[in-house]
Amino acid sequence: MNQEKQRSHFGFIGFGLIGGSIARALRNLYPESSILAYNYYETKPHPQLELAKKEGTLSFVSASFADFSSCDVIFLCAPVLTNISYLERLLPHLSPDCIITDVGSVKGNIHKAIDRLGLNRQFVGGHPMAGSEKTGYANSSAALLDGAYYLLTPTKETETSYTEWLKQFVTAAGARCMVLNETSHDEITAGISHAPHIISAVLVNTVALHDKKGNYKKLAAGGFRDITRISSSSPEMWENICLSNKDCILGFLDEYMEALQKAREDIEKSDSKELTKLFSDAKAYRDTIK
Repeated sequence: MNQEKQRSHFGFIGFGLIGGSIARALRNLYPESSILAYNYYETKPHPQLELAKKEGTLSFVSASFADFSSCDVIFLCAPVLTNISYLERLLPHLSPDCIITDVGSVKGNIHKAIDRLGLNRQFVGGHPMAGSEKTGYANSSAALLDGAYYLLTPTKETETSYTEWLKQFVTAAGARCMVLNETSHDEITAGISHAPHIISAVLVNTVALHDKKGNYKKLAAGGFRDITRISSSSPEMWENICLSNKDCILGFLDEYMEALQKAREDIEKSDSKELTKLFSDAKAYRDTIK
């Protein structure tokens, strides 16, 4: 990988599935690098971080933000709102040429915080569109990024070389990089990620209300399992996302509920033509998604 500055000191605030997977990819690409993670337990060891250190993914674990002053790149991998609170604490310790990036699936709030803190030049928002219903470092893998889209949302003032470094890293890690602004990012993810998680959760909870004898769960086959798999994700993370991307999510849900109401009316009226169109249109678009 070619870049203007040799970056070999990496820091992680938050270290679960995504953070762990990125750290593993960094270790593969930069085997001699120093990788530091923050222990938010502060007064006792963090089992997942100790495991990562034992396996060689991490070089150091620290409960002090001062230790992040030597980092060339810092990845914020905690829940969306927590990342913003950590920025305040990191601010006094940031090197002026340190790249700050995150992995949150909402970008509007953190971009506003970055602007307020005067960090626009150093920030490149990031969102690896990869994941699993399984959580935690123990389930992480560098292969998680392979073939996945990794979205970058630099500010208008971000140093071009900083964005380029992340693009090169993301590509070298096997992901497909796309650069867009934070507004477009939040509108797109509301439709293809955030609203589907809410819809899945509501569907699962509605089925659960009917499942007095356990037969629904017993008979749930591929279709139900496939469309509700995402409901096994972290509740804390999704609560954060709903609060952070509220306007985009509400706008999409309003459109979805209007379309769902129309489908209900078409079923009630036994409107064969409209029902066929509903499924035909859905099939035509879904078949274009690879």
